[in-house]
Amino acid sequence: MNKALSFAAANARNSILKKVSTKTPLLLTKPMQVSINPTNRCNVECVMCDCWLEKQDYVTYEDVIHFLTDLRDWIGNDFFVQIAGGEPLVFKGIYDIFRFCSDNDIICKTSTNGYGLNPAVCDQIIDSGLRYLSVSLDSHIPEVHDRYRGITGTFDRAIAGLKYLRENSDITLGVSVIIMQENIKHIKECTEYLLALDIDRILFQPIRDYYNPIEKWLDYEYWVKDIDALNEAMDYLIAKKETTPKLLNNVSDFEMFRDYFVDPYTIVNTRDCYIGYEQLFVDDKGDITMCQAYDVIGNIKDRDIKDKWKSKLTNDLRESMVGCNLPCTSNCKRELTVPQKVQKFMHMYRSGLFR
Repeated sequence: MNKALSFAAANARNSILKKVSTKTPLLLTKPMQVSINPTNRCNVECVMCDCWLEKQDYVTYEDVIHFLTDLRDWIGNDFFVQIAGGEPLVFKGIYDIFRFCSDNDIICKTSTNGYGLNPAVCDQIIDSGLRYLSVSLDSHIPEVHDRYRGITGTFDRAIAGLKYLRENSDITLGVSVIIMQENIKHIKECTEYLLALDIDRILFQPIRDYYNPIEKWLDYEYWVKDIDALNEAMDYLIAKKETTPKLLNNVSDFEMFRDYFVDPYTIVNTRDCYIGYEQLFVDDKGDITMCQAYDVIGNIKDRDIKDKWKSKLTNDLRESMVGCNLPCTSNCKRELTVPQKVQKFMHMYRSGLFR
């Protein structure tokens, strides 16, 4: 309970300071959410990305831990760390990173494709003290999921890993679903299947064509083109949101997905975006940005993140990001209302994230 209150207070304070910082020349905020992709290597071959073509790493787990140490010494331990990739579980020293966060009472989440979640790996995850793990599952139909992930057996391994972790630990477990053409007709069945699993949350994300300009997205082979099925799926998810807190999305997300697939230009940002006042991203080269669509502000090997956060370069970028008009499907650009923030916090508290 003490951790929950401390985390909530620190992030609420940062939200207030963000409002002051955006209206005055003062920069009073700190990065309370940090996403780190320590590797782009992957052990599956997803059709929607080419991370698996990468064969080497460019940073070490010591680099990541030094960076987290600098953040802890500057911010305290009430920031949130997300470790993604690539596939983070193939990164050498990943359990040392998890253990550092656990030992320092920093909430850490990792996202995995689940292919490597055999009992030995799950035991290492449990031993590391990781608080939060999310698995990608794009369909309740094994053949559909495996086809998108490029490796037969990925679905069965992921489900077995989730069950093993639930039976042998109190880790918070989530599932992430990418919405695309082949699964849009089965969103209801998929959601009901996932809700029957002993997991804590489900997050839906729309497919995006990362390799072509927005004007070509409607031609993307995985793009949702069945608008009737899309409307039926979104209506179902909106109604479902009212009955279960396990859906992490907000109703506004589902409404956005509906518009997005009809006309991708609807996600071109038309609102002020303040992500530069509260988040950092680290890529597999160790380069740091406030948003992956904007310039690099430093590297984790430089050990000067506090200075970089307050530098003129970073402040200039931050100001330009406020008026961003780039296409963006990221949840981070959409400000939650106070009731939405409370609802999200209470769900994560009940799931045991702050143990």
